[in-house]
Amino acid sequence: MFVHTAFRLVALAAFLAAYILSFHLPNWTSYENGPIEMAQNLVLLIGGLQAISYGTQAKEPWRYLWFAAAPVWFICLGRELSWGAVFLPPIKFAASGPFYTSAVLPYKALVAPLVGLLLLFSFGLFVRFKLWTVGLLASKSRQLPVIEVAMAGVAVLLMTAAENHMNLSLEAYLGYGQIFEETIELSAYLFLLAAQHRLRLVAGNKW
Repeated sequence: MFVHTAFRLVALAAFLAAYILSFHLPNWTSYENGPIEMAQNLVLLIGGLQAISYGTQAKEPWRYLWFAAAPVWFICLGRELSWGAVFLPPIKFAASGPFYTSAVLPYKALVAPLVGLLLLFSFGLFVRFKLWTVGLLASKSRQLPVIEVAMAGVAVLLMTAAENHMNLSLEAYLGYGQIFEETIELSAYLFLLAAQHRLRLVAGNKW
């Protein structure tokens, strides 16, 4: 329970600090391969490895929930790393920092099919093992991570507004918008990590 509370508190701290940090952190902290993005990558890696670890220990149907979740974490990680392009020299520098693109990768054509297969694998597990029953179990124990998932959703909406997408904009209210956007994105991943751990606590009673 302590670990779940810690994840949730760190997620909330990042969420609440994003606005203030946009005025005070140097711009480079939000660049590709900068500290905020590296923190995101670490959270995503932890989420994926935790899901695999939980899956190797759990009984049905929880085992398949974790095995279905793991590919989603790694897909998000791959996206954040531009599928490996960030390990190459940037193709240019802009006001927002170094720019990387997966278009330069020799295996770029394989990325979309691989992502599709991983998502199909997760969806197949969800249907085959009726993983919606996990939500029912969590709901009955009053441990469904509604708050964590809702906060992640709010964070995604704020990210969208910070990027001026879907006719939403926060540009007039922020310092350096990219710092806000990246920090809010970090909080979204942390909330999802907290949600995963909360479900792990429920699953622990069913193993």
